Amino acid sequence: MTMRRRTPTLAWAVLSLLLVGACSKPAEPLKITAIDLGHRVNDDNRIPSPSETYAPADTVYASISVEGTGSGTLTARWTSADGQLLSEQTQKIAPTAPAHFEFHLAQPGGWPKGRHKAVFTLNGGGSRTREFEVR
Repeated sequence: MTMRRRTPTLAWAVLSLLLVGACSKPAEPLKITAIDLGHRVNDDNRIPSPSETYAPADTVYASISVEGTGSGTLTARWTSADGQLLSEQTQKIAPTAPAHFEFHLAQPGGWPKGRHKAVFTLNGGGSRTREFEVR
């Protein structure tokens, strides 16, 4: 009689585990969802007032919004108006929830006037470009 009571209980336990596993959401791969440029970032790496216009002495900040879970490498490539590479920066990331990551760049002696680019990639995949102007 004890064996008969355990069998249904064990069957329900196994069935419950299978249902929970089937209903759980699979892990989403990392992806860049937004990029903002600005004059500063907050403590949570967000840009409070996005901007595309800067003075030569300014530091340009980028906030990259990432969703998904796992580990990866974010890369920022900053280029001048004439296409010259000014800086390439990388960050190893491992978010477990949506997160924001920050890059920034200033130029010793100031930014030259013109339209510059920042190109961002995640794990070497598709790139996202943001342009900004120095006046």
